Amino acid sequence: MSQTTTPLPAAAMNAGHNNSNNKISTSVQPLPTPTQSDNVLLQTSRSNSVRKLTPAESAFCGATAGVVSRAMIAPFDVVKITLQLQTQQRSYAFLRPTNDGMLACATRILRKEGVRGLFKGNLSAEYLYLTYGAAQFLVFDTIESALRKTSLPKRARSFIGGALAGAIATSATYPFDLLRTRFIAQETGNKVHKSILGAIKQIHAEEGVRGFYRGLWPACLQIMPYMGIVFTSYDVLASSYSWIRRSMFVGNSPVLRGLDAVQDAIIGGSAAVIGKTCVYPLDLVRKRLQVQGPQLTNFAYGAVPKYSGMANALSFIVRNEGFLALFRGLTPALIKAAPASAAVFYIYGYTRDFVLTVRPE
Repeated sequence: MSQTTTPLPAAAMNAGHNNSNNKISTSVQPLPTPTQSDNVLLQTSRSNSVRKLTPAESAFCGATAGVVSRAMIAPFDVVKITLQLQTQQRSYAFLRPTNDGMLACATRILRKEGVRGLFKGNLSAEYLYLTYGAAQFLVFDTIESALRKTSLPKRARSFIGGALAGAIATSATYPFDLLRTRFIAQETGNKVHKSILGAIKQIHAEEGVRGFYRGLWPACLQIMPYMGIVFTSYDVLASSYSWIRRSMFVGNSPVLRGLDAVQDAIIGGSAAVIGKTCVYPLDLVRKRLQVQGPQLTNFAYGAVPKYSGMANALSFIVRNEGFLALFRGLTPALIKAAPASAAVFYIYGYTRDFVLTVRPE
């Protein structure tokens, strides 16, 4: 998942998905061969052997997981983007509601646009998650295979592979991300774009091809460290969990046995929260840049100023709205990112197991 979308980090493509027929082994694992990954995220143990998804299978699993998870978190995405496009001085309060917070924003959307308002831009977002998930998994599989032949440690391979896969997938699917933002930013009673095809034609006529890539630079700057952090965090957390499960003291704990079935979800959600918090300001700037153009005053109730670029947007926001405004919408972003990433990891694991089950040994 920004672009951040919260699309699943491809590093989970072959993570061991534990079930009653696939328990964690307590025996010492052999050293990996040159064709076998030593990364816990890239191997699936089935029938006492290590099996790896093909690039095409990885893309299929990633696309499936992305589409299903997107439908689950659509309202949080709408609230997050709506808050990111607000420009008034941000007020902060703890343990009490504010007039410009997540709940107040959701209430305003429901009052003005109804329940449908919480699902604005969902079709373009589904296209985004489907194509992004497939592209990211495909690219990561290729990069990881190439890096495995080097002497880089696996943590470095996870970071580099995730960063490059995220940047390439973001660039390839960015127009869908921009369309999602614009559909969410427009008012129901004063729509700039009536349909996806109409939006594509209008943006191309008024802004040219470059119009589809407004904000791409901060998007790549955001997604590269984000995916690198998520991949590395997942690798560390998954390795730690595996070590704990192999421990002679707690290996047979009923609590840990109960967590085996959902370990992908827990680890994936935790990794997403860590990564999202670290790079969130760049995500906010990306959204502000995506609504720039001839129709700027028709988005977000005309509240977003005109920026000349990423640096100008950052300095303007800090100067006029305060530093903490760079984290506007972080709460719904984390509420969205954690369950979305958890759902994708969980769905991906079951999709992967299904693919490996029907594929001959």
